[in-house]
Amino acid sequence: MGDTQQYTEGGEGENVSYAVNVIKSLRWPGSITVSKGGKCTTVYVGYGLKKGDPSYNPIEPPEVCQDPEEEEEKPEPNPLTEPPIKDEDDT
Repeated sequence: MGDTQQYTEGGEGENVSYAVNVIKSLRWPGSITVSKGGKCTTVYVGYGLKKGDPSYNPIEPPEVCQDPEEEEEKPEPNPLTEPPIKDEDDT
């Protein structure tokens, strides 16, 4: 992966490659080994089960909840203008 072109390093005449080797395991899903310049590392993110193992039985995710009902629009709590004053009946 990456840039597989060979480059000449400065005036020394050495060839340099910036390519990276990536290996994915077919037996252990989630296991990846990456190598570059003689150094390598392995990363595993999974459930610790081999592919094809009889106990390998992934479960389906839980059901997605329904959207909540939308609330009705409510009046402005701090209106920009004062509400009209109602005339009170003289009693």
